[in-house]
Amino acid sequence: MTSKRNILANFERLFKPTPGHSFTLLVVKDKFSKTYNFYLEDVAGATYSRGLGSVAFDELNEYKDTLRNLLDSKLKIEYRGF
Repeated sequence: MTSKRNILANFERLFKPTPGHSFTLLVVKDKFSKTYNFYLEDVAGATYSRGLGSVAFDELNEYKDTLRNLLDSKLKIEYRGF
């Protein structure tokens, strides 16, 4: 399974709109591991981050396609780098 398919499958499995919960997508650019890491954050009093998967820097087209697909969910997306 490709990184994109894995990330999207994890998103479908984990994203369950529920009253009292708010969700955001988080993309972390990890310069040490040279990956873009995707997380689904569930805020329900406390914040729970669930890892969706990662895409290597050298797979830029796969990263862009994955991000486009996740943008279709209309969730707010945060971007962080370290």
